[in-house]
Amino acid sequence: MEEIACASGISSCEEEVAQIIKKAYQKLDIPTSFDGLGSLIGYKDVEDKDLKIMIAAHMDEVGFMVKEITDDGFIYVQPIGSWWSHMVLGQWFTIVTKDHKKYNALMGSMATHGLPAEARNKTVNIADVYLDLGVSNKQAVLDLGIDIGDMVVPWARFEKMNDPKYISCKAFDDRIGNYIMVEVARRLQGIKHEGLYLANTIQEEPGLRGARTATHVVHPDIAFAIDTTLAGDTPMNKNICKLGGGVVLSMIDSNSIAPRKLVNYVEKIAKKNDINYQYAVFNKGGTDSGNIHKTYEGIINMTLSIPIRYMHTNHSIIHEDDVENCIELLCALVKNLNKEKYENLQ
Repeated sequence: MEEIACASGISSCEEEVAQIIKKAYQKLDIPTSFDGLGSLIGYKDVEDKDLKIMIAAHMDEVGFMVKEITDDGFIYVQPIGSWWSHMVLGQWFTIVTKDHKKYNALMGSMATHGLPAEARNKTVNIADVYLDLGVSNKQAVLDLGIDIGDMVVPWARFEKMNDPKYISCKAFDDRIGNYIMVEVARRLQGIKHEGLYLANTIQEEPGLRGARTATHVVHPDIAFAIDTTLAGDTPMNKNICKLGGGVVLSMIDSNSIAPRKLVNYVEKIAKKNDINYQYAVFNKGGTDSGNIHKTYEGIINMTLSIPIRYMHTNHSIIHEDDVENCIELLCALVKNLNKEKYENLQ
């Protein structure tokens, strides 16, 4: 989990993440391929099977791209994915060069002393944020090998908290989904099931792009997207999802609605296996399901989510029990699904 979450990989730069996951699949004797955009697909026991089951999770994380280097050595950045500028000021980030060198830099902020009242009550325009490498001029930046277009990702450590079931790191959206897929594949070793396709997708944050191409490669009968969803159990966020409450059955988001027959089936499997689950009913945000379900003649599909605090920041928090519930549910679904049960879901 730590290795996958701490890897650097904004949208269009997911190679480091993909190689970690590919090696994990290779250890499980799972063949892999890449689609034309770069999504990684694992093929587990797919020969001569009646049903194609796909699990998808996106490898990209929110971050920035180097946009401009000033004469004084500061770096302006282009957001990749959704950021709130209030959350980035004063935070550490890592710049990754084209030859994979990594340099830590601080996101600059205004000094609070002497700050006008009107400025204190507003967030900074995201276009005005900049990175400070601690150098004195542009040439010093160029000498490091940093250039326009380089990737910028949050710098954060993997931390088990005071209750060790609470875990903090960057990029759990959606590296935790990729970890879950690897663990599902591991636990299903030696177990008979229908064909299982593991789609580790790219470029979800700017528009669910890898989900579309990966689904075209697989052409699944049924698919589950694994992602994160906003936990509403803090003083500043309130909704029906909470850390430790179980895997989330996502009923609706901005670009997909889970088929009711599939939701009922998943609930039945969860209850049968004593797996804790909860619901999300938000019409904001989106997951790979948004493109999966619209492919070909239409794919039976829904999203299973991990509740997360502080999504799209340098330090998000998840709960170990929710991850375990999701793994158990996916394993139970894969073992239970067959052609007859799929047809009953149509």
